[in-house]
Amino acid sequence: MDPAQLKQLKQKVEEELRQRELALMEYWLNEFKALEAKRHRDLASLQNDLRALADRMTTRWRRLKGGLS
Repeated sequence: MDPAQLKQLKQKVEEELRQRELALMEYWLNEFKALEAKRHRDLASLQNDLRALADRMTTRWRRLKGGLS
C-alpha cells in the first residue's frame, strides 16, 4: 500500500472507533440519566440501583475483554 492509502485507511478506522466510542458513551450516559431521574425514596434504593448499573457495566466489560483473547 502506498502511504496515501495507508493514511486514508488509518483515518477511516480511527473515525469508526470514535463513532463506536461515542455510541457506547451515549448508551451508558442515558442509563445513568434514567437512574438519576428515578425518584429514590431512600439512600438504600439509590445504592441498589447504582450497584445494579455497575454490575451491568462490569458484565459488559468482561464480555468485551473475553472476546479479545
